[in-house]
Amino acid sequence: MLKRFGLTVATIAAVGIFGASVVVAVNTFTAGGTTIQVQNRAETNASTTNLAAFNDLPGAIISVTVPAGTTRLITARFAAESSCTGTTNRWCSVRIILTNALGATVEMNPQSGIDYAFDSAATDLWEGHAMERSYRVPAGTYRVRVQRAVSVAGTVFRLDDWHFRVDVNA
Repeated sequence: MLKRFGLTVATIAAVGIFGASVVVAVNTFTAGGTTIQVQNRAETNASTTNLAAFNDLPGAIISVTVPAGTTRLITARFAAESSCTGTTNRWCSVRIILTNALGATVEMNPQSGIDYAFDSAATDLWEGHAMERSYRVPAGTYRVRVQRAVSVAGTVFRLDDWHFRVDVNA
C-alpha cells in the first residue's frame, strides 16, 4: 500500500505542476537485503547477430537457485564493447531474461524489449555500453540470460569483451 501511495503522490504532483498533458512513467519498485551470491561470466571473443528476433548471447547464462519458502531480488549487470552498423534510424538491443525450471520466461525490469537501444547504427565503431536489470522471484531454479537483437534485419550487432554479473539478494 505504501508503494502505491508514493506513486500516486508523485503522479498527482507531476500533473499539478506540469498540467494534465504530462505523460507519467510507471515505476517498478523492488528492494533486497544482504547479497547472498554473486556470479560472473566474461568473454573476449566477438559475437555477431543480424537477427531482428531476440537470441541468446553465447556464454551469457548464469543459473541461480532460490530456496523454498523465500523470495530473492536478482540483479543483473551487463557491459560490453559493442558495434551496431547499418543505415540510420536503426539500433541494436540487449535484454536480460529469467527462465524458470518449467520454461516460463520473463524479461527483467525495466521491461523494454526491442525498445531499449544498447547501441545505435552509425559510422562510429566500437564503444563500451552497459545495462542493469532486476527482478524479485519466488523459490525455484532460474537461468539468467543475456539476449541481443537488431531493430531491423540487415543491421549487424557485434558484442566483444563483455562482462555479465548476477547478484542474488535476500
